[in-house]
This record gives sequence, structure tokens and C-alpha cells, in this order.
Amino acid sequence: MVTGRVLEAEDADAFRALRLQGLQDSPTAFGASHDDEARFNRGEFVRRVQPTDSSWILGAHNDQNHLIGCIGWYRDQGAKVSHKSHVWGMYVTPNHRRKGVARRLVMDLTLRAKGNAGVTQIELFVATGNTVAAALYESVGFKRVAVHPNSLFVDGRYIDEELFVLELA
Repeated sequence: MVTGRVLEAEDADAFRALRLQGLQDSPTAFGASHDDEARFNRGEFVRRVQPTDSSWILGAHNDQNHLIGCIGWYRDQGAKVSHKSHVWGMYVTPNHRRKGVARRLVMDLTLRAKGNAGVTQIELFVATGNTVAAALYESVGFKRVAVHPNSLFVDGRYIDEELFVLELA
């Protein structure tokens, strides 16, 4: 049985380990690099997992209460853009994939985002060619709206990313 909840400061070490695993395992799926984030001190990870009104990270835990997946959310700030919010850092450990963990994280994130007054859309990027992630997001209502060419540079090659948007209103 997988349980999910918003991460807190006491989850910083588990989040750091999971985040670095994801960046190592799937470098083309993230805008951040393993080497850059491995240099961050514990305080940076504590700061990241501290939930606020405009950002939080959901974690999925297995029966042994180990963090096996996560997904981050933040809301843009400013009068002209505060209706937009974003998904970042979605990752599920390989041995927990294809078991509904990612879908549950996305669905939980969507429900929580809807609870923020004035938030009318969620945006995210998926590397072109990551058909599994694209299919997941499309299955819960996200629409492909644009391609950002040469968005990432990983291992000597450029990777395009597709922008997906879910309208909440």
C-alpha cells in the first residue's frame, strides 16, 4: 500500500537521496543535473521541502515508509502570472513504476493545486521522446501546447521539451 503526503523538513534527507537518484538515473528528464545538486548542502534540501502557500513537494511512501516517489509544485508570483503553476521533479523509483504511483502523485497534485484560489492552470515540460511520461500526463487531461527546441543540453546533445498544460478552470 503506497501512501502520499506533503513532505516536511524531516523528509529532507530522504528527498535528497531520491532526488539525486532520479537525476542520476534519468538525466534527460530533469532540467537540473546530478553534479549541480549533489553540491547543495542539507540546508538547501530542508528549504526545498518546507511547504509554503505557493510551493510544496508530495512524496509517495511504501509500506516501510521509504520515500519511493515525489512530485513538486509551485505557483508563479506576481499579479499577471499568479494564475499559473508548475510541476517539477517528478520521479518514481524504477521498482515502483507501472504500479500507479506516478498517476496517484499527479492526481493528488492536481487536486491540491485546485485548492489554491486563483490558480487556473498547471504547466510542465516533458523531454521529447519520453512517451511514457507524456502518455501519463495526457491521460489525466494535460494538453501538449508547444515545443521548446534545444531546451536541455545533456551528454553533448540538445534535447527538445514539450510544454503541457492542464486547465483547471
